[in-house]
Amino acid sequence: MRRLSTFGWAFLVSIWAGLVGGAIIREPSVDLVPLYAVACQLLGLIAAYWTMREHDHILESVHRPGRVGMFIIVLFFVMVPISTVFTLVLGATSVPGVATQWLSYLVGLGSALYITFAGGFDRVWETYT
Repeated sequence: MRRLSTFGWAFLVSIWAGLVGGAIIREPSVDLVPLYAVACQLLGLIAAYWTMREHDHILESVHRPGRVGMFIIVLFFVMVPISTVFTLVLGATSVPGVATQWLSYLVGLGSALYITFAGGFDRVWETYT
C-alpha cells in the first residue's frame, strides 16, 4: 500500500490512541492533560505507522474499518484494567503510579496493534468464519 494511505490509517489510529491514553493516564496536574494526550498520539502514530509498514498486506483487506474498531476495543479493554489496578495499588499521581500507567498504555497499544494490524485479527477471522 502507498505510504500516504498508510500514514492516513496510522494517523486515524493514533488519534484514538491519544484520546484513550490521554483520558486514562491520570496526570499529576490538569496542565499536563494536553501534553499527555499529544504524547500518547505521537507514540501511537509512530508505532502504528511502523506496524502497518511492516505488515502492509493487512491494509489490502476489506476489513480496514473493522480493524480500527477492534483497535479501539482492544486498546481500551487492555489498558483500562491494568491501569486501574496500578492506580489502586500505587496511587493515581505518585511517580510509580504514573509510570505504571504509561506502561499499561504501552502494553495496551502493543496488544491492540498486534491483534488488529499484525496478524491476530486474521487468525481469528480464518478460524471462526
